[in-house]
Amino acid sequence: MNAPAAASPFADIRRLAADLPAPGVFVPPADGGRLAEISTWLTAWTGRTPPSVNRPVVALYAGARQGVGPRGYARDRLETIAAGGATVSRMAGSQGAGLEAFDLAIDRPTPDARQKASMSEKECAATMAFGMEALAKQPDLLIPGVIAAEAHRDAAAIALALFGGEASDWAIGEVAADVAAAVERARAESDLSDPLEALRQLGGRETAAVAGAILAARVQKIPVLLDGYAAAAAAAVLHAVDPDLIAHAVAAHVGGAGHARLLAKLGKSPLVSLEIEDEEGVGGVSALALVRLACEVR
Repeated sequence: MNAPAAASPFADIRRLAADLPAPGVFVPPADGGRLAEISTWLTAWTGRTPPSVNRPVVALYAGARQGVGPRGYARDRLETIAAGGATVSRMAGSQGAGLEAFDLAIDRPTPDARQKASMSEKECAATMAFGMEALAKQPDLLIPGVIAAEAHRDAAAIALALFGGEASDWAIGEVAADVAAAVERARAESDLSDPLEALRQLGGRETAAVAGAILAARVQKIPVLLDGYAAAAAAAVLHAVDPDLIAHAVAAHVGGAGHARLLAKLGKSPLVSLEIEDEEGVGGVSALALVRLACEVR
C-alpha cells in the first residue's frame, strides 16, 4: 500500500487564507476627503466609533541575501535600531508606536535568486508563520516593513513574476537586468502562477515574514499600513491568492516608479508621497501621524 503524499508546507497557509472573518464594511464618504476615508477604514476594521489608534506596532523583519549590499548591513541596522539611533526609532517614539525588529537568520543569507530559489517551501512557510509573531503584542494597527540591503530588488522580481511586463517596469538600471535574470531562472524551474511559489523562489525571508504578518492581521481584523516597496510586494503575493486578503491594508507611502506601479496594480492609493527609497518603517510611521489626525474626523 502506497504511503499518502505529504501535504505541502504551504497547506496551513492556504487553509488560513481560506478561513477569514468577514471584511470590514468600508464605504468612503462621498465628500469627506482623504481624512474621512481613513477614519471610515479604521472604524470598519476596528469596530470603534469614533476610531482610535492606541497600540500601533511597527514590525521590521531583517534579512540578508548573498552578494547584495554591504556585508553586515542588516546586522548594523538592527544594532542601530536597538540602540534607538535609527530614524524609525525616534519617529516611532514620537508617535507612541511600539517598535519590534526581528532577525531572520541574517548570518545565513538567502541564495542569489538569479542562481537558486530563495527558500524551500518548508522554510518559506515557516518564515511566514514566524512573521505572524508580530501580532503577539496585540496591536490595533500594524506597520510591517523590512530591513534589507536593496530591498527593492526582491520587490521588483515578485512584481514582475505576478504582473508581467518588462523588468524595467519594476526596477531601473543594472537592477532591472538582475531582476529579469532571477525571474527567468525561476520560471524555468517552477510554476510562478502559484503566488506562494513566486514568493519562495524570489522573495527574501523578510518578504515572507511580512506576508505572514499581513495575513495574520487580516485574520484578526487588524488594520495594516504597508511600509514601502517590499511590504507592497508581500501584499501582492497575498492579493494574487485572494484580493480579500489585503482588504484591511492601506499603502502608507510611495517611493519610486516601480513601487507606484505596484500599488496601482493593487488598487492602493498611498497616504503620503515621500519619494524615499530606503524603508525600515520611516514611511509607515510618517503615515501613522496622518492616521492619528484622521481619528479626529467625524
